Amino acid sequence: MQSSILAVIVACLLSVHAVQAQTPASTVGNEVAAWVQIPVTVLANGTPLPPGKYNVRLTGERPAPLPGQPAGAQQWVELLADGKVVARESAEVLKDEDLPAEGASSQHVKNGTRVEMLKGGEFLRISVKRDGARYLLYLPIARAEHSEPR
Repeated sequence: MQSSILAVIVACLLSVHAVQAQTPASTVGNEVAAWVQIPVTVLANGTPLPPGKYNVRLTGERPAPLPGQPAGAQQWVELLADGKVVARESAEVLKDEDLPAEGASSQHVKNGTRVEMLKGGEFLRISVKRDGARYLLYLPIARAEHSEPR
């Protein structure tokens, strides 16, 4: 238990800084948009992902929008390890032209990739910005009860 808490604290400290993408920018479906280093075990659409390096691939596929959401508000993103899809997750899509005129959400973000532990240490956010659109993945941190077999 204490080692799990210590591991999460260390991972939080290590993930405070942004991880910059080192792959070419692209939003064409089924092309890798970026790579990310995930510092802790997370859940992607219910699938545990151990710490490691993953490629993020934008599929171009869109899930059915939630009530009141515009049609292009989400997109399926695949996470790959060693060239194989290991998880799929729905990403929130924020297009530059749809940002509000005022407020914190109105700020344009530079192209690139960031991996950040969110306040409280319960979620890891992966942000990939390409060609005027920002793709946000919110992955819950896997707790011991999620990552150990029952």
